[in-house]
Amino acid sequence: MQNTPNIAAQPTELIALPEVIKITGFKTTKIYDMVNKGVFPKKVHLGTRSVRWVKAEVLQWTNDLMAAREHRA
Repeated sequence: MQNTPNIAAQPTELIALPEVIKITGFKTTKIYDMVNKGVFPKKVHLGTRSVRWVKAEVLQWTNDLMAAREHRA
């Protein structure tokens, strides 16, 4: 039997745009542009004017950028 983590049992942390900006260093327009181009994690709609991002996805995106940098070096 393989020991796999139960993802459903782990809480999903949703973060607002200011934290996404803090993590990535990008401003609002750039983040939304990347989302629309499909190169950044999708938003989670909480209401008609409220969105968040899954923190783990944003962090994974930044980790993937760093890993790609290492392969280019």
